[in-house]
Amino acid sequence: MAPKVWIMTHLRELVRFPASGFNAGPVAEDIYEWQSIRRGIFFISIRFPPDYPFKPPMVLWKMPILHPNIDQPRVFHPILITATWKVGTTVKEFLQALHDMLLHPKVEEEDNYLADIARMCVLEPERFKKEARLMTEQHAMN
Repeated sequence: MAPKVWIMTHLRELVRFPASGFNAGPVAEDIYEWQSIRRGIFFISIRFPPDYPFKPPMVLWKMPILHPNIDQPRVFHPILITATWKVGTTVKEFLQALHDMLLHPKVEEEDNYLADIARMCVLEPERFKKEARLMTEQHAMN
């Protein structure tokens, strides 16, 4: 199947069965460029490569966010790494994985970009929540 056919299949699935916590779809007429919105606050850019679904889409955060798995603007998640990407993964599945990652950060050494933020998540969870909330208020709500 051609990349456009795969992408259109995923789009139809999302229209029928939306992803938990995210809205997503193409930007203008470019089927390879999508935008996703979480709770009307967090914006994510999704770019499908020409050899999709054999390579994962590139997912970029559009605003600063305090999270051990997000190094501005890149998102680290095993589901989006070429070495661990599975051809059958749908857009809905990786959006669900991002949703789960936001709620439950991956803090193991090999699972994060930002070790200092991961340590704060584990050792100072209240401080992490407070600083994450402040950053969100600063950047997402303006």
